This record gives sequence, C-alpha cells and structure tokens, in this order.
Amino acid sequence: MKDPTLNHECYYSLSKVGSFLPRHMDERHEEMKGAQGWLLPSRRSLSWLIYLSEPSNWDIERNGGALRTFPPKRSTCSSTHEENLQIGWIHSEDGSSRGVYLDSFFLPPPPAGASIVTSDSSQPLAASVDPHCILYCVDQKGNREYLTRPWLTEALQGMAVPDFILACAQHDSDASQYDAPSSLLLFQTPQYASRFSLIEDRQAWNNNENPKGSVVEDISPVRGRLVVFDSVQLPHEVAPIKSGTRRALAGWFHEKTQELQFY
Repeated sequence: MKDPTLNHECYYSLSKVGSFLPRHMDERHEEMKGAQGWLLPSRRSLSWLIYLSEPSNWDIERNGGALRTFPPKRSTCSSTHEENLQIGWIHSEDGSSRGVYLDSFFLPPPPAGASIVTSDSSQPLAASVDPHCILYCVDQKGNREYLTRPWLTEALQGMAVPDFILACAQHDSDASQYDAPSSLLLFQTPQYASRFSLIEDRQAWNNNENPKGSVVEDISPVRGRLVVFDSVQLPHEVAPIKSGTRRALAGWFHEKTQELQFY
C-alpha cells in the first residue's frame, strides 16, 4: 500500500432510485483477460467501500440497494498461491471448497531423449518446451495437486480461456460414460472435472444461477459502514435502489501484477 508505483484507485459513487449493478468481478487472472492480460504493472487486490447513504437509517427491505455477495459456503483459502491467482473452485460432497489456481508458466517434463539445459532456477528446462498453463489446488500439506494436463493458450485459436476451461470441464465430466482416451481430456479425472467451477461462471450467471457452492450474503449500505473484500475471489452485485440515495467512497488497493516469465 505504501509503494508509490502502485495505481490504487478511489472514486465517489452516487446512485439514485432504479440504479443497480449486475453481477461482476473486480479482478481476474491475467490469462482470463484475453488481449487485455499482462499489460498493466499492478492489479486490484482489495476492494473497499465506505457508505454515506441517505437516509442514515437505511433499510434494505425499504430502500433496496444491498451489496449482494456470493462467498463459498466453507473455505479458508487465499486467492493467490505462489503468485498464481485463483480462477475457480473444487467442491467436495461435504459442502467445502478448495481454491483452484492457474499457473501460466508451468514447464512440462521434456520429451524423452530431449537435450536438457538449465537456467538460474532449480527447474530443468527443455530447449524446445514453452511455458504452459495448468490448473491445480493445494493439499493439506501445502503441495500442489494438479487437476489438469498442461496446455498452450496459443493453441486455442482465439477461444477465450474461461470458455475453454468450462467446455473441457463439461466434456471431461462425462468421459467415463464413453471411455474417452486420456489424451483427449484436459482434466486428470472426470471427478475433478465434475467438481470444478469457475469463480466467474458467466454461463451460469446468464441462466440466473448463483455461483456453485456459494451462499448469498446481503450487506446494507448504511451510512458509516466500511466493507472490504478480496477483489479476485468474490462475485458481487448491487440490488436496485427502491428509495433514498446510495452514496459511497469506494476503490481498490493494488498489488504488483505477476511478472511475465521468459525462458
């Protein structure tokens, strides 16, 4: 927060009767931004609002304008792991959820017989291997549990990364029914695919569905209330205002964007 190179944001919001905001995310993984990814030196990290609404005794039943949020039912994971941002969840039968992270600079094992070179890092590199994307979650010991096979974004031929991941999850979850060869699957197992969901699942949102594995929490914009939440992890929306004026100082604290890695 004290770094003068970070582009923290602040604005004043005034919303009157009928105003609302559809469901959205304040930040997402650079790989999920398409052509707009990896361009800026910093990203949104924490979203904040200080409400100054009128009347001072704001009531969401009478006045509307609630900040509706969709946190997971049961999860304590961070939205980042080793600088990789979270893009989804793996849901368990007990109602708990684990964060799914996207590593954009994963180096798959080199082909058999390939010559090996080393860099300044401890990871061996194959001269012919480019960094790949891969999804993983973190187990109880803090180790990576890979959910997918690695893929190259350049090989998607213009398909958006979120659409690709979601299509593969839907396809791979049924793989056991038609005995699909593993080479045709992105996810390591049909179980991983069927239990996966994106944080920003636009397909579900467009069908008026709440995010999978989430609960609904409404926050009243009563004057003097401070709200702070993770910009990457929390889908949210603002309900229509029925009466009164919803005012707020709002903004985002930034942190450095993950640096591009070149090999």
